[in-house]
Amino acid sequence: MFNSSLKPFACALACATLFTMPASAHGILGDRFFPATITSDDPFAADELALPTFSAFRRGDGGPATSEKDYDFEWSKSIAPGFAISFAGGYIDTPSGKGFDNLEITPVAEVIRDPDREFILSAGVSFDIGRSGSRAVADSFTTYTPEVLFGKGFGDLPDDMALLRPFAVTGTLGYAIPGTSVTSRSVEWAGALEYSLLYLQNNVRDQGFGKFVAQLTPIVEFSMETPTGTGGGGTTGTVDPGLLWSGQYEQLGVEAIIPVNRATGRNIGVVAQLHFYIDDMFPDTFGRPLFGGAR
Repeated sequence: MFNSSLKPFACALACATLFTMPASAHGILGDRFFPATITSDDPFAADELALPTFSAFRRGDGGPATSEKDYDFEWSKSIAPGFAISFAGGYIDTPSGKGFDNLEITPVAEVIRDPDREFILSAGVSFDIGRSGSRAVADSFTTYTPEVLFGKGFGDLPDDMALLRPFAVTGTLGYAIPGTSVTSRSVEWAGALEYSLLYLQNNVRDQGFGKFVAQLTPIVEFSMETPTGTGGGGTTGTVDPGLLWSGQYEQLGVEAIIPVNRATGRNIGVVAQLHFYIDDMFPDTFGRPLFGGAR
């Protein structure tokens, strides 16, 4: 079961290596810096570390509401310019069980990178490895999710819309395929709308912001799941407004978790993250691609 589930991973790894594009530092396209998002994936293949990410939420999942606390991490390592593999996991604490979640492995390749239009398109496959976590909280089967990811800044808007140029969007669209007939396949769609005060200050109009304020990004994320099989239920998900502060080497972020319906959860939760940009912290060692990076 475990070995066969890794066959698609090997194929995705080989294909992604063939189609990688030249890349630069994390989240930068032309004059645009895209901060690392918290509850939705961003489209960049970079060297990054999210540790820790803490969330507390009262989930519904179609049944009685239960409180859940998650302590997560994600490490993304660049293999070649424009191609990276991330490893994610965490510890789940619920009234019905506690333990480590399954390990999730995701190779991502940047397919299109257009700095002039502040646009990026990437493709990847996420593998949630069954039985790699605790039986009390983790699935016993592997789920793999082919996905496309994109980012678009609005810096190319005309002068009469200059105040809208700091806006940017990112998004993902994936199809989750569980390795069991009991669980329905589902469409996973997520994204973020962000407004960069740094872009406003440096590229639109000098607002006289201090350094701390200029590095803030108000953001609204969302993360949804829509089952496609019979009996899979309806769409569940959350909308997550918050604020990010991005330095050169690290980023702090906090967002509210707002359920979109009763099936998703009860009450408003919170998620907070400390994020490190390894490619800027250690550009000549840990933050350099294993193959094809500058020396």
